[in-house]
Amino acid sequence: MVLASIAIAITPIISALEDFFVNGVKFSDDLRIFIGTQDKRNIFTVLEAYYGRMKNTTLSWKMILKMVSKMYSHDAGYEDHTKSVTKQDFYGNDGVCLFKYFVKGDDPQKEFVLGNISNK
Repeated sequence: MVLASIAIAITPIISALEDFFVNGVKFSDDLRIFIGTQDKRNIFTVLEAYYGRMKNTTLSWKMILKMVSKMYSHDAGYEDHTKSVTKQDFYGNDGVCLFKYFVKGDDPQKEFVLGNISNK
């Protein structure tokens, strides 16, 4: 039982699983096109407008951040604001205090949460 509890607590913070457990990112306010916390759907819309027509697919967070970084100049003397990204992960959500008992249908961790609740 202790191992199961540890696994449930640790799994959401494993970086290899960030595509599943990161809900959004907050870019620096200097990147005005990305003001506020952005989820993949909102960022994809901006990337598609910038890069042109893109295949509608689920991008990894690593790929998204790489594409956002390429949108901005990194010439000498300019601060790279794309490096100051804050991730809103599993434990950064409002509903985690109740272990997301009130999980929404569009929540990326819906299956993880419902699986853990049903095992109780």
